[in-house]
Amino acid sequence: MTTEPAGPDRTQRAVNGVLLPGFEGTRVPDRLADAARAGLAGVVYFARNTPDVATTAALSAALHSASPDLLIAVDEEGGDVSRLEAVSGSSLPGAAALGAHPGGAAVSLDAGRALGRLLAATGIDLLLGPVLDVVSEPDNPVIGVRAFGTTPDDVTRHGTAFARGVRSAGVGVCGKHFPGHGATTVDSHVGLPVVDEPLDAVRARDLLPFARALRPEGRDAGQSVLDAVMTAHVLFPALGPAPASIEPAATRLLRELGHAGPIITDALDMGALRQLTGSVGEAAVRAVEAGADLLCLGLDPALYTESYDALSRAVAAGRLTVERLEESATRTQALVTALRDRRSAAGTATGVDAAKEALADLSEVGACIADAVVHVRGARLVPLPPEAEPDVVDLRTRLDHAAGRIARHVQAAVGAAWPGARMTPDEGGEMPGDGGGDAVAGELGPDEHGLAVLIARFSRYGVSADLDRVGTKRGAEFPGVGPRVASRSRPLVVITREPVPGSAERTRLERLWAVRPDLVVVHTGLPGPVDDWFGALSGGGPAVVVACGTGRANAVAAVERLRGPASSQDGEEQHSSEQ
Repeated sequence: MTTEPAGPDRTQRAVNGVLLPGFEGTRVPDRLADAARAGLAGVVYFARNTPDVATTAALSAALHSASPDLLIAVDEEGGDVSRLEAVSGSSLPGAAALGAHPGGAAVSLDAGRALGRLLAATGIDLLLGPVLDVVSEPDNPVIGVRAFGTTPDDVTRHGTAFARGVRSAGVGVCGKHFPGHGATTVDSHVGLPVVDEPLDAVRARDLLPFARALRPEGRDAGQSVLDAVMTAHVLFPALGPAPASIEPAATRLLRELGHAGPIITDALDMGALRQLTGSVGEAAVRAVEAGADLLCLGLDPALYTESYDALSRAVAAGRLTVERLEESATRTQALVTALRDRRSAAGTATGVDAAKEALADLSEVGACIADAVVHVRGARLVPLPPEAEPDVVDLRTRLDHAAGRIARHVQAAVGAAWPGARMTPDEGGEMPGDGGGDAVAGELGPDEHGLAVLIARFSRYGVSADLDRVGTKRGAEFPGVGPRVASRSRPLVVITREPVPGSAERTRLERLWAVRPDLVVVHTGLPGPVDDWFGALSGGGPAVVVACGTGRANAVAAVERLRGPASSQDGEEQHSSEQ
């Protein structure tokens, strides 16, 4: 038996075999098709590839026609992070909503099953999820409601159930972000997070959901529910001097926990690695040296070229071997084969018609989940009348890079219910007086001047901080305010995400609360800290619609609470924000 020499063709295929790039558009670019035929491991879908499920199904068919062994992956967590429904917003509430559902892990299983059918119908092979991070830091800028909960037990229970549901439809799952992104206060899209805690503490909190998913007990004992694991651009000094995605000790730890499938990096063009390695190409080489099998890349075709060239140079210089790259490619191809067999056994339909039907089913499942979870905290909500023309002010200050933008699904749902609603910022992102103040770089929402304009607008209706906080009905007389003046006031709805005491978002909320004690909050962030964040405001705080995320299903359910349907008014307050 002869061994094939490490010539140009073999090296080309070996390098391609560890790359997982994105690409622009809804058609297969010629260059991508060439790479697919030359051993490209797979592709990652972004929102620009998936404007609707019919287009996605057709694109997947074209990609698999170019290379039947191509792995098609996507970030489709539901809730805040959606690619297949990026424009309209996700039909499925996110992980925080599932974790809060009184039905427990069985609901997460059903949600995963419904999402898996949609992924299978659109020809997608691998879900880059579930998120297995334990969100132990309330001020976490990137995980938040993407996590199933704040304890390892909750995350394990719901995360593994969700994974089983997805897998039952014939689709693979990739747990993320190993060893854990939940304790961070820095978003790895823009900087390098550090979790400087003892390894024992990390094991007991962050590693536990991964360990239990890889070696589950009960009916799945000995059989991992994860097909792949994604490493995080997070530095754990207790593990080693580099972020986990390029740290050999993190890879060794993951293998020790029992993971035998591919190890996938988070996107190598994220800020955490760019700042450290200086280039995506160098990050790619270091990730493979650390033991990664698949390297996620962004949309820009230059990222594929840079990574490919850097890996090729590393082979030529002896820094990497072809055999090392082929080892990773073999692991990925074993996964692809297993997924093809799983899809066949599941009998899940694929194609345009199947995708439309699966999306309708997912919407029904998601609406039921959102209706059970979205609730009102605090003072009894005074419903907005059908003829209202509310002011809607988005106080969120930080861009959710994982979601791709600050989602406006709450605004869209309010506008659909009350066409006269006035949005601030407007759709173009403009605030009253925007550009004249001291907004922090990288933040959104009103600057000081814009907030002052809003306060002046709202104050002239005569509602002030020394008046009663709750009226018996919208437009009710407050002490000292005549009905003619009070009736001129538009209802005020504010949207929050992280009103952490001392933050810019909190300051803006406090200033609006002082002049508009009748305001209502739609809170899209973590449900757990709601009592602490809002109850500490003077007078016990406003009525808060706890949406558990910004997906379309969450937003629609939040608007139903603002409408105050009879079915939800009698029992809202006993619905704890800790559920």
